[in-house]
Amino acid sequence: MLPIAWYFLKVTVCSGILLGYYWLALRNKVFHHYNRFYLLSTILLSTLLPFVQLTFQASSTQRVSTIKVLEAVSYGNTFFNKATSNGISASHYNWQWLYPTAYLLISLLLLFVFIKMLLQIRALLLKYPVAKIESISFINTNNEKGTPFSFLRYIFWNSQIDITTKQGNQIFKHELAHINEKHTYDKLFINGLLILFWSNPFFWLIRKELNLIHEFIADKKAVEDGDTGAFAAMILQSIYPNHQLAIVNNFFYSPIKRRLLMLTKIKNPTANYFGRILVLPLAVIMFAAFTLKVNKSKSLYHGKK
Repeated sequence: MLPIAWYFLKVTVCSGILLGYYWLALRNKVFHHYNRFYLLSTILLSTLLPFVQLTFQASSTQRVSTIKVLEAVSYGNTFFNKATSNGISASHYNWQWLYPTAYLLISLLLLFVFIKMLLQIRALLLKYPVAKIESISFINTNNEKGTPFSFLRYIFWNSQIDITTKQGNQIFKHELAHINEKHTYDKLFINGLLILFWSNPFFWLIRKELNLIHEFIADKKAVEDGDTGAFAAMILQSIYPNHQLAIVNNFFYSPIKRRLLMLTKIKNPTANYFGRILVLPLAVIMFAAFTLKVNKSKSLYHGKK
C-alpha cells in the first residue's frame, strides 16, 4: 500500500507543477491546439513518470551541486517509506485498510456515474431515429435537455433550433468541429482517469480547462465563414440547460466570458512562441526530478600514498 500512496503523491505533485506552468504561461492564449496537447501530455507525464526509475552513479570525487540536488530528490522515496512505515506500525491493523476501502468506494461511485452517462446517451440513440449525413450520424431530438451536443460521431440536435437558419448552421458547424477534432476521446480519457485519480485536484482543473479549450476550438471553426459578432451574441443570450453530461460536447457550455474573449482575441506570435518554448527546460527538470536516483560510489582511481 505504501508504494501506491507514494505513487499517487508523485502524480499529484507532478501534475500540480505542470498545471502551474500552464496557468502562468499558457492559459487564455489563442494557441488552443497546443494547449490541448499540453494538458493531455500533462496527464500522461504525471501518471507515467513515477514509473520510470533511472540510476545515476555519482563518484565521491564528483560532488557537484547538480548531483547534490538529484540526491535530495531521490532521498524523498526512502524518507517517505520509512516515515509512513513507522506511522502504520504504531496504529491498529484495521486502520491500515480504512483509507483504501473508502477510496475504492468513491472510485466505484464515479464508475457508476460514468456508466450511467453512457447509458443515457444510448437511451437517446434508441429513442430517436438516426439519419446519416455523410460520415456523421444526426439525431433530431424532441427538445431533450442538454441538446444540442455531440458524442463520438453523433450529433444530438434540438428540434426547436432551425438548422437552416444562420445561427442554426453555426451551431451545427460548432458540433461538427467537436467531431472532427475528436474531442469526445479527450473527455472519455480524462473522465475515465478521474475514476482512479479522483483525489487529485489538479486533474479536475485540467478537465475543466480541457472542456473550455474544446469550446474555443469549435467556436473558431463555427465563425470561419460567418459573423463573429452574431455568434458571440447568440452565446451571450443563450439559456444554459440544467442537465449536461460530462462526457459530451455541449454547445451551451458556460462560462461564456472566456469563450467571448477567445473569439475576439488577436494572436501575438512572439509572446505565444516564448510561452511554448519555455516548457522544454521545465520538462527536463521534471524528468530528472521524478526519474533519476543517485547512487554514491567510490572513485575508481585512488592516488598512491
